[in-house]
Amino acid sequence: MNETSKKQSFFSKTGKNRKRIMITGLAVLLLGCGGIVGYQMFMAPAQAEAAYTVVKVGRGDITETVMASGTVQASKRSTLSFADAENAKDVISSINVQVGDVVKKGDVLATMDDSVARMQLINAEANLLSAQAKLEEALKSKTEGEMRTLQANVNQAKTELEMATKTIDLEKARNDEAKAKENLDKANKNFNSQKALFDAGAISRTEYETAQTELEQAKRDYQTATLALEQAEGQSAYKIEQAQAAYQTALENLEEAQKGPDSASILSARAAVEQAKAQLQTSQSALNAVTLKAPMDGVIVAVNGNVGEIPSNQVIVMDNSNSGNLEVLAQISESDIGKVKEGLSVTFGTNTYPDKTFHGSVKLVYPEATTNSGVTTYDVLLSVDNKEGLLKIGMTMNVTIEIGSHTNVLVIPASALQSRNGTDGVLLMNSSGSAENRSGAAESRAGDGEQKQAGRQGQQSPSSTQPNSQQEGRQAGNSENRGNLPYRFQPVKIGYFASGRVEIVEGLSEGDQIVILPTAGGSSGSTQGSMRMGSVPAMGGFPAGGGMRTMIR
Repeated sequence: MNETSKKQSFFSKTGKNRKRIMITGLAVLLLGCGGIVGYQMFMAPAQAEAAYTVVKVGRGDITETVMASGTVQASKRSTLSFADAENAKDVISSINVQVGDVVKKGDVLATMDDSVARMQLINAEANLLSAQAKLEEALKSKTEGEMRTLQANVNQAKTELEMATKTIDLEKARNDEAKAKENLDKANKNFNSQKALFDAGAISRTEYETAQTELEQAKRDYQTATLALEQAEGQSAYKIEQAQAAYQTALENLEEAQKGPDSASILSARAAVEQAKAQLQTSQSALNAVTLKAPMDGVIVAVNGNVGEIPSNQVIVMDNSNSGNLEVLAQISESDIGKVKEGLSVTFGTNTYPDKTFHGSVKLVYPEATTNSGVTTYDVLLSVDNKEGLLKIGMTMNVTIEIGSHTNVLVIPASALQSRNGTDGVLLMNSSGSAENRSGAAESRAGDGEQKQAGRQGQQSPSSTQPNSQQEGRQAGNSENRGNLPYRFQPVKIGYFASGRVEIVEGLSEGDQIVILPTAGGSSGSTQGSMRMGSVPAMGGFPAGGGMRTMIR
């Protein structure tokens, strides 16, 4: 065969082979395209439908908490000054502390001149002692011996009075006066008789003058006796009066002793004591006002002023920041403040000590809110145990308030929660595992509905673990339009929320199987975090479709 014939034969064979190759390639291409289309039409939807997680409802313990942040502060703070001193313009005489000093209650921190105040205090103490002594005297009762003496005084005074009324001198004076009167009457009668005889010339002048002399003498004797009687009667009356007064005094003393202490005297003495006490207290306050003492155990945080200067309004500032019990002031959102009550347990953490946990409780919930940049919060005062002395004033603390705990209750992942038309619920697997025909439009609306949110500051809410609502709505709607979903929406009543978990009060039973739809990234929301549940095993036995993932909880 010549060279031309060989070339024609080669090209002839080559053309036939090329046709075969082209036909084979076209067939492969058609098969590939058909496979892709077929896969997209039949396999991809099945896998998309099956890309969810099934978990079993179990029991466990759950604790609801409210999380916040706060700042450490002292539980006690005191500002000391000389404002109450009588002469607050005096200068400071001594300052005994400096910033950082640890002091005990009663320690003298600073003073002003106290000489005048000390003298006033000494006088007040003396006055009180005197008043107390007088009160004791007023309260005294007479002894038995003193009572016998008083009775004897009465008896003696009575005897002297009786003797004064029966004196012998007075009786003699009375007798002498009566006799003198009788003699005067006789002398006067004799003189009248003798005068008549003398006038008649029957007797001599001598006899007449003798009768006259006797009459004059009788008159003088009578006057003397009368004067003596008057004197005797005067002396007797005085003695009787004196004796009567002495008797009355003795009798009153006895009666007073028999009645006991005088109420008026006692009241007066007691009033004097109280007045002396008040004066002593005033003097003590005046002395205290020029002496600043520590009102508690604590630390000096500020010293204002120097010796020789007029004191300011805040000479010494101290607090108990070195004590074992401090406070944390935290801000709680208005959505959570209704749950926070006094006495609830609190745990604390801080970046300063990342491996340490501190404990305390809620001391006070302030009634007034604070609004900043449109955010409303409430101040809550918390106690924190600082026995190790690690915490410092101003430290930032992460706060976890334990609202309550429930044990052995139904719990599910928070990512399983759905909210459809305002109703909380989950996607519950049908008991037979078969598909349930539903209206795709209805499911789509439910899927596009609101997502359940925990509304708890600092803790994972259901919305943070649920898929994107629009994607979920489209997926649920498209799937249920085909009528192939093996689950349905089941309303539930929820209880406590915890991080990644939620308590179910009504609507589910232990062992029920629920569905968690995938997130926007294609993975099931149920893969986020872990759950401490009593029994949530892996699921199987669902209709074939490929690609269904299960998770052990």
